[in-house]
Amino acid sequence: MKTCSISEAKQKLGRLADAALKGQPTVIVRGSQLVILQAYEFPDPSGEFDMLIQAGMESAHRQLTAKVFKSVWKKGRSLSRK
Repeated sequence: MKTCSISEAKQKLGRLADAALKGQPTVIVRGSQLVILQAYEFPDPSGEFDMLIQAGMESAHRQLTAKVFKSVWKKGRSLSRK
């Protein structure tokens, strides 16, 4: 992991960001405090939603009809994209 000062980070921000996106984070030192510049990956909410729907379908609760399931699935997918 690279380390640099805040003034160096200002001058090289574009290159540091490119490196972070490639999996090479940088520690930026400001006085006695540290900041880490690293890539962030958004979680996949649609996969989690699908998993919850599947768990609900397989539970001991009353089963959903295909029509109701399709409606719930469409609504959940549209909400996960917001």
